[in-house]
Amino acid sequence: MKYFLKVAVGCIIPFFNEWRKFRSSTILPNKYSGYLKFRLGINKLYWPKDKTCLVTHPRKIYVGINSKIGRPGSYISGAGGVWIGDYVRFGPNVGILSVNHDLYERDKAVGNPIKIGDYCWIGMNALVLAGVELGPSTIVGGGSIVMKSFPDGYCVIAGNPAKVIKYLDKERVKLPKHPEYYGYIPKEQFEKVRSKYIDLY
Repeated sequence: MKYFLKVAVGCIIPFFNEWRKFRSSTILPNKYSGYLKFRLGINKLYWPKDKTCLVTHPRKIYVGINSKIGRPGSYISGAGGVWIGDYVRFGPNVGILSVNHDLYERDKAVGNPIKIGDYCWIGMNALVLAGVELGPSTIVGGGSIVMKSFPDGYCVIAGNPAKVIKYLDKERVKLPKHPEYYGYIPKEQFEKVRSKYIDLY
């Protein structure tokens, strides 16, 4: 019994030190328990999510460097394919629906990939529908429903349906500087293990 306890402690302490380094990559809260479950193979998602965030078809969801999307109350449907770039932020209760019901056959699912570019920010209670592409540094206002693409990015969109309400000056956009992680995985290790967690991209 003492031997197994010693082995467990020997594993947990290095994990804790690695988690502290990972935590420095974001301003958002990330619990050690979630990181530990990932390292022990209990959690199959390579990126952190709140327990109230629902994710379907996770192997069809790619999440880039230092992107924090698994916020409380969010729903991410990956069946149609979801690509999320680097440094993307979601607010709580965001919906990402890459698949929906056919208009005439309600039991039939129709999917189209969603692409969210680098440095995008999706506000609280926003909904992004199948087939949408958001270019880099697109900010989606809280409560908005995004039904069409804004591939050029560098804008603020809001409303139902969402439309451009402001364009951003590319020169003024500040890019964050943190240790780089794909979810829980250090950047330099990701390519070696990506096939273990995702099928797309």
